[in-house]
Amino acid sequence: MNWIRQIFGRRRLFGDLSEEIRQHVEEKTDELAAQGMPRDEAAAAARREFGNLTSVEERGREVWRWPGLESFLFDIRYALRQLRRQPTFTLVAVLILALGIGANTTVFSVIDKLLFEPLPFRAPERLVWIAGSDSPRLTGRAMTVATYEALTALRTFEEISTFEAFFARSSYKLTGDGEPDRVAGVMVAANFFPFLGVAPLLGRTFTEEECELNGPGAAVLSYGLWEKRYSSDPGVIGRTVVVNDRAATIVGVMPAEFDFGAVFAPGNRIEIYMPAVFDILRDWDNTMAVLGRLKPGVTIPAAQAEANALIERQQLEHPEFGPLNSYQAIVQPLRELITRGMQQPMATLWAAVGMVLLIVCVNLSNLLLARAATRRKEIALRGALGAGRGRLVRQLLTESFVLSILGGALGVAFAYAATSYVRRLEGLSIPLLKNVEIHGGALGVAVGMTVVTALLFGLAPAIMVARGDFGAALKESGRGSSEGRDHRSVRSLLVVSEVALACLLLVGAGLLLRSFVQVLDVNLGFQAERVYTLRVDAGPNMDTAEKFFAYIQTLAAAVREAPGVEAASITDAVPLDSNRGWGVRAKGQPPEQTSGALIKVIGPGLFETMRTPLLAGREFTERDAADRPLVAIINETLAERLWPDQDPLLGTLVVGRRECQVVGVVAGVRHLNVEEKPGAEFYLPILQQPTMSPSLVVRTGRPFADVAPALRAALAEVAADLPSGNFRPLQVLVDRAISPRRFFVGLLAAFAAAALLLAAIGIYGVIAYSVARRTPEIGIRMALGASSGRIRAGVLGETLRLTLAGAAIGIGGSAALSSLLSTLLFGVSPSDPWTYAGAAVILLRVALAAGFLPAFELPAFPR
Repeated sequence: MNWIRQIFGRRRLFGDLSEEIRQHVEEKTDELAAQGMPRDEAAAAARREFGNLTSVEERGREVWRWPGLESFLFDIRYALRQLRRQPTFTLVAVLILALGIGANTTVFSVIDKLLFEPLPFRAPERLVWIAGSDSPRLTGRAMTVATYEALTALRTFEEISTFEAFFARSSYKLTGDGEPDRVAGVMVAANFFPFLGVAPLLGRTFTEEECELNGPGAAVLSYGLWEKRYSSDPGVIGRTVVVNDRAATIVGVMPAEFDFGAVFAPGNRIEIYMPAVFDILRDWDNTMAVLGRLKPGVTIPAAQAEANALIERQQLEHPEFGPLNSYQAIVQPLRELITRGMQQPMATLWAAVGMVLLIVCVNLSNLLLARAATRRKEIALRGALGAGRGRLVRQLLTESFVLSILGGALGVAFAYAATSYVRRLEGLSIPLLKNVEIHGGALGVAVGMTVVTALLFGLAPAIMVARGDFGAALKESGRGSSEGRDHRSVRSLLVVSEVALACLLLVGAGLLLRSFVQVLDVNLGFQAERVYTLRVDAGPNMDTAEKFFAYIQTLAAAVREAPGVEAASITDAVPLDSNRGWGVRAKGQPPEQTSGALIKVIGPGLFETMRTPLLAGREFTERDAADRPLVAIINETLAERLWPDQDPLLGTLVVGRRECQVVGVVAGVRHLNVEEKPGAEFYLPILQQPTMSPSLVVRTGRPFADVAPALRAALAEVAADLPSGNFRPLQVLVDRAISPRRFFVGLLAAFAAAALLLAAIGIYGVIAYSVARRTPEIGIRMALGASSGRIRAGVLGETLRLTLAGAAIGIGGSAALSSLLSTLLFGVSPSDPWTYAGAAVILLRVALAAGFLPAFELPAFPR
């Protein structure tokens, strides 16, 4: 504990030492005076005997201190005093640093959560997704219930679980304890939550009995639904509600930390969990997403080989499934599948924010060089009085570290605010974004960046000042002093480098921005404006397909009659929301030529409602009923695949064991991805293909708020308990599909704008400082006859020279690196000349604007 007292009790110890030395001198003085020496002479003799009292005191103090620590603390106090004297400089520097460090810390937190941090589940490194694929296009997320049950016998897996893959279609009507509501949900196996290692906040999860046909009804709530609908009431456990017209007991509430949507359904909010009843799901073809946990030491190739061997045996034992069961297993690490496609955008984002931090460092280097030039006499005087150059460098670096620490602290606060904002963003189809937070690793990165930035922006100015000629600096007059050629060269080089970095960011942001515009201009195959969808479930009395068909026909007819409604229809798969694939072939082709295609079960008038072009034939009508010949409509991609040289309207489509006459051909619809061209798709009439959970699709001629009252009134006349307040704009689904690109483009554009602003500040600072330092020279030149226009032209010429040099380097670097962005671009070449030209023009205009102010603020000289 002595060292603690020595650090915090130094002032008392030093005071005691000074008092003791004074007493010794007094005692010696008294002794000499007692011997007859005059008092003044006695005091002088006593001081001579003790020697230099200051040196004696300093040597005594060294017993109770560490010289290095004392010197360091002195440097910090001195740095704080210097920064306090220039509050404007300090504020600007701290804010710039906070921007760079905060942005880097935020982006690191996002990247770490998406790409590096383990998933929030038990033994996440051994979690895999067991998918199925029957074609390159329909790479699987789903398998049949029979396949899942067979996979549970695999010996390479410690445990296997499953949930309904197409949960986007599984919204649930919630009634019985308040206003009817529709909530997004997913069916999960009884062991799903224990498999992940997630315990409920309240109650329990499902039992095997609840996953059986006619078993007890049960539901588990998400934390969000428990908080919103039940006001976080712990007494909700055991309460009975009605889910899709069937009684269910609330048996559990999941914790707030568990966000199913953030991991398995980015952009979706899952509010309720229902038990997966396999005896019902068994008839739904490939509909189960299968997860597994490998046994310790088992490799993915070994697990995949065993899974494929099992599937082959199943296909031999159940030939009745035919080509629909011919697929292979694909075993992938769960994290790899969840974050698929995120690696390169995140790396690009981090590179961009790193460039912003470099530009920040360059800017601060310029500011510190200018500041150090104004302190040349002070530094030269300290050097003349004995301060070594190393000591001066350390002092200047300490000031840089103090600035960086202040900026880093503010940057961390900024990062906390930014990550909180990111977590609250809705509708972003980016996995794990809801779980982003500032943790110990991110704070460590912030500390590391604080140290590195302090060295980056502080070392060059410190060395440049320490290398200066102290004698020459002392001889210079304050008015006519000059910073020297080396300083000007370094400052110019720094400006060129930040212009080059800004150019790199501008080109990258420009390419991605043009790609985003191309995505927005894509022909989706439908028009989403003023189209709204509403889930429609079978009621308790809809025990036959005929009753349900009559019910939805009545709903559609009532909606069409509502004022303001232009068209309405039914579909079981809304574009960009849900999909499923079936095997199809042309009649006459062998079963081996069956290939996958997306299937949509629709009602009459859907293409008119969605504004999907009908290329040939007709739409479905009310006459395409169950007692009529089976019919189908195909898209142009499937038509070209099956009947490349024939009229597809003369063909017959084989779907499983069914033969459907092709009655129409429509344009391709981008059902899976906005940026992916339409694949093979076919449509079956809802009156011929049973489906018990379709969506009502409505196109309005006026804003929805004007039409909604009449629309809901029309629905209430047919089904009073239908949650008609849950209409979803189709545009929301389009926006969610392009949300990752919008997110990355927005951030990169913001970083590019910040870089451009910092580059402009750097150019302005260098030119303004150069003009200020050259005031005497400018005065002499004007006295000798130079016009102010010529002087201004010279200042703007220097601005243009620096900018062109930086832009040339930046354009060259962009051309060399732009190929790295090729996988992120859409409809734009990495060497797009318009983007490069636009970046160069923006840089030149901003640079000239930055140089214009100092050029036209020249001091007035008498003529």
